Amino acid sequence: MLLVFMLTTFLDGQPQPDKFYWESIDRCQYFARSLRRQNYWQSQKYNQPEVGATCTPVMVNPEVTKVWR
Repeated sequence: MLLVFMLTTFLDGQPQPDKFYWESIDRCQYFARSLRRQNYWQSQKYNQPEVGATCTPVMVNPEVTKVWR
């Protein structure tokens, strides 16, 4: 088992089924921030469904789960 960081995305507060696993919390948080930023442009919020993302530490088996670097 390997400790990794699971990127979970949310659309209007509802978790989406696709999960992505990252070896580094820095890489996971980079993508989470990028996803959250798409709701705004120059401090103005777009009129669209709210997109969110979080990184959660989890244990996975790297032989059966794709872990991104």
